[in-house]
Amino acid sequence: MKSQIKKYTPAFGLRFLQRNGFLKNYTPEVNKVVPGDFGQVKPFSTQFGYDRGGPVDRYYIENFLRAEAGVIKGRTLEIGDNEYSLGFGRAKVTQSDVLHIDETNPKATFIGDISNAPQLPDNSFDCIVLTQTLHLIYDFKGALQTCHRILKPGGTLLLTVPGITPIDHGEWKDIWYWSFTDKAMNRLMDESFPKGDVQVNTFGNVYVATAFLYGMGLPEVPKHQLDHHDPHFQVIITVKATKAAVQ
Repeated sequence: MKSQIKKYTPAFGLRFLQRNGFLKNYTPEVNKVVPGDFGQVKPFSTQFGYDRGGPVDRYYIENFLRAEAGVIKGRTLEIGDNEYSLGFGRAKVTQSDVLHIDETNPKATFIGDISNAPQLPDNSFDCIVLTQTLHLIYDFKGALQTCHRILKPGGTLLLTVPGITPIDHGEWKDIWYWSFTDKAMNRLMDESFPKGDVQVNTFGNVYVATAFLYGMGLPEVPKHQLDHHDPHFQVIITVKATKAAVQ
């Protein structure tokens, strides 16, 4: 049946059948791909999809924080603001600190660069929430070493970094230094959190990566597409790193 469909159905018909679930495993022949909306060289949005309902990658970031909300407690540290710390930690957070490089930020309790921050006290934080920040820090190894130093023994770093991603057109375009893979994060965390408990996971697939690169908004991507995992197309890498209780 499938061979007959592929032989006699025009390309747009195959596309319709595939989209509606009739040909879930259909792979178009070479030079027979129907690009459709992905055929253009400009993205739909240059704002990560914020103008189309919100960024696709936030689905994975917020699901990760929701799943690990139990460790967002006590004294916490976040970069820029404390939206995630308070949003997911809620009443478990007894003190919420914010590190920012700009002293005019009214939410900041510490000012400085996390890659070199002697003003942050040793062994002081129960949890650090560091989402989508490491790629903007040239000395990212220094930042991870700071995180390890300032966590209490048994404290946890919740970290997310981009894999497949557009580069910002606006505020961050001049300091968008890195993208990562799970292999890189495993090695980095082994170096930065010796004897600690480290869990590295990836999220994404070829469809989600393409949608994210084109700037599609989160509401435009079906949940079943978001939930399909293919480690060869890493849109987001998450890290849960717990500092060893005994140093």
